[in-house]
Formats: sequence, structure tokens, C-alpha cells
Amino acid sequence: MKKRYKIINKNRFYSFITSSFIILSLVIFSLLTTNKVHSSIYKIDYKEVKVAEGDTLWTIAMNHLPSNMDIRRMVYEIKEFNDMDSGYIYPGNIIKVPVIK
Repeated sequence: MKKRYKIINKNRFYSFITSSFIILSLVIFSLLTTNKVHSSIYKIDYKEVKVAEGDTLWTIAMNHLPSNMDIRRMVYEIKEFNDMDSGYIYPGNIIKVPVIK
């Protein structure tokens, strides 16, 4: 003889099922993410480049561009890495170019 369960409070049952599904989804999502945690221990390798006369962010990015990366993405990465508001650079400035593998 099989024991059958009877749902007494449907609202409570549905809220339990919903919250269980959400918790399970969050656990699975957190295990599958491959993003690195940003902390003070996490370091990005970079090269320091001295800006010469006639250099632009575009030419510096082109010279240090990995083969599988878009040039626009590299310019964005350089600007973000150096905390630059604009794309203006001047001769003599030292710019850190992230080494992306």
C-alpha cells in the first residue's frame, strides 16, 4: 500500500517549491560562473608604454593587440585600466597597457 500525501495549505506548498527552485538556481549559477573575483590579491599584468610624439590610444592598442581581440575593446581596456576619462594622451605620458592572453 502506497502512502499518499495530501497538500493542506496550497499557498505554503507553492511558496516552498518556488523558494527551493530559486535557491537551487542560485547555487547552480554560482558554481558555473567563471568570473574572477576582484580583490586586492587579483593582479593584472601590464606593460608601461611611454607616449611618443604622434602616438594615439589607437596606435598603442594596435601595437599591443592580441590576435583574437577587437581593437576597440583593447582601447576600452587601456582607458579603463588607466582610469582615463577621455582619449587624449600627450608625449611623455606613461600608459599602462594590460597584457591580455
